[in-house]
Amino acid sequence: MNAELENILEITSSNVYEGIEVNDTSEMQRKSQIVKDLIKIINAKQLAPEAAAQLLEVDLAHLLRIKRGQFREISETKLLEMMSKLN
Repeated sequence: MNAELENILEITSSNVYEGIEVNDTSEMQRKSQIVKDLIKIINAKQLAPEAAAQLLEVDLAHLLRIKRGQFREISETKLLEMMSKLN
């Protein structure tokens, strides 16, 4: 790595949420892992987005936002409930 790039990059933590303004960084990291697992299961079961949304009892737009990483407003409990519906 060249010296200029080394001056720009700084590794502060393995939790990416600590580098941005998020109140509960550990919760966001847990939620992101749940979402990652949700997507992995949906893909492994080869569920179409519509079928996955129906199984999870959410509307398609909501599921697509979650898959894009827009899950900050969703509680960890709700994400875990969604996970249990896939198992």
